Amino acid sequence: MFNKRSFLAIVVSIIIVFTTTFGMLMYLDRRDYRIFLGNQYQKDLYEIVSNVEALQASLSKVPVTMSEKQGIILFSEIWRQAGAAQDKLNSLPISHEALSQTSKFLSQVGDFSYTLLKRSSSGQSLNEVELKTLEKLNDYAGFLNVKLHELQQEVSQGKIDWTEIKLKGKVLFSQQLQNPVDVKFEQISKELQQYPTLIYDGPFSENVLNIKPKVLSEPKISIDEAKRIVKDILGNDKVQSIDTYSNKQGGKIPVYPFKVKMKGNNEATVDVDISQNGGKVVYLLDTREVKGSKISMKQAVEKGMKFLESIGYRDMIPSYTLKYDNIALINYVYVQDKVVVYPDQIKLKIALDNGDIIGVEAQHYLVAHTERKIPKPRITPQEARNNVSRNLNIKNVRLTLIPMESLREVLCYEFYGEYKGEKFIVYINAMDGVEERILKIMDTPNGELTM
Repeated sequence: MFNKRSFLAIVVSIIIVFTTTFGMLMYLDRRDYRIFLGNQYQKDLYEIVSNVEALQASLSKVPVTMSEKQGIILFSEIWRQAGAAQDKLNSLPISHEALSQTSKFLSQVGDFSYTLLKRSSSGQSLNEVELKTLEKLNDYAGFLNVKLHELQQEVSQGKIDWTEIKLKGKVLFSQQLQNPVDVKFEQISKELQQYPTLIYDGPFSENVLNIKPKVLSEPKISIDEAKRIVKDILGNDKVQSIDTYSNKQGGKIPVYPFKVKMKGNNEATVDVDISQNGGKVVYLLDTREVKGSKISMKQAVEKGMKFLESIGYRDMIPSYTLKYDNIALINYVYVQDKVVVYPDQIKLKIALDNGDIIGVEAQHYLVAHTERKIPKPRITPQEARNNVSRNLNIKNVRLTLIPMESLREVLCYEFYGEYKGEKFIVYINAMDGVEERILKIMDTPNGELTM
């Protein structure tokens, strides 16, 4: 009996020691993790403050430099500093809503500076409007700098605990409470909303973010008219039923969203979005399985062109093709006055078992398409050729209209050629001979891709 009691006492003691040790190790591990997490966020905040300080300093130098070389250096520094600050900003445990305006400000400052960098590289000087814009951006960068310093001080004084914010984020969210850093950045955002609108060649410029789709100028149709359009597209005799599959209105283009059941196939459905303005197909997806390939890619391209013409998208030509899982993915672009208009493009998915159109994406076309006044080139193809590398063995030349990042359209000569067995496309501005863009064509087992 004594031996049994001794054994049990020993076992209990071991369990208590083990539990205590394990608990202590977990506590130390958690403490180390909290220290590591706090130090990491503190380091990120320090780097944000440093980059915004440098950003403000660089912005302030621009109006007092007359050197083209110094201008290039300054704009490249602003671009780098804004990008670095934004990168670290997005790593902090702060909600997207609170950060959005600050992140957008840094994105636009960096991208605006990159645009000015390219202009300075080509010998163009700043105009008065751009200088005033840079001065205003400098003021707002100064405001952001002050607020970030305040935040850094609050953290250093222990008023804000990064690890508490990170670890209790879900609790705060469930209680609909905001962490103090979110509140701070929302205050910053209210002020930053007043910074000047930027119009320039960059992906974050306001004229891209606020672009109004051209199709919105067309008259509105009713939901019943939209259903009739769906039946005409899919075949009146093939449609079993049409229902709205959600109450969404669409993004930039308001749509009537339909889910269509086809006769003879109870499992497969077709989702179709019809624009409320003009009654155009914005999106289509047929979920049926494609089990084999019986038609060629050439036949698929021809079927796609006929389909586009039948639903009101005329004068389209294929620009590239891909093949995967018995499906052809074909991109078509619009042609006006023998000029290839790249902004107006539509993607089709075509089933290679019978040639059915099982996918349509036409949003780009509906946003951009209009009858344009295309200018006449100021330089000849040969003059443009002089600005293309002699290393490129040119196979074809044609006139194109290409979109810049801001969706400003530029008339270009498109030179397609090869160098050391690789394919390239070079775009030369047809008005001034500037080399606007270079694309590399990659051959893949499924088709060609451009990079």
